[in-house]
Amino acid sequence: MLNGIPFFGWIISLLVNISMAVPFWFCWTYYGIGTKYFYFLPSVYQVIGFWACIGLFTVLGILKSLLWPGAIVVSK
Repeated sequence: MLNGIPFFGWIISLLVNISMAVPFWFCWTYYGIGTKYFYFLPSVYQVIGFWACIGLFTVLGILKSLLWPGAIVVSK
């Protein structure tokens, strides 16, 4: 939803994605969840970069709004 608002929505969306990506990336790489529990994935995905994690959250948000538009309905 925020990605549909030019400029200010993009900035707010980026800040929200960063705030979600920091704990996820920290747990995935520092605590080794990616290497411990997802050993079947290629090594590239077991230890992901921080900006790749932010990009992942951004793409997932865009895909969610495209594939499931009814989830973002504002009541009138």
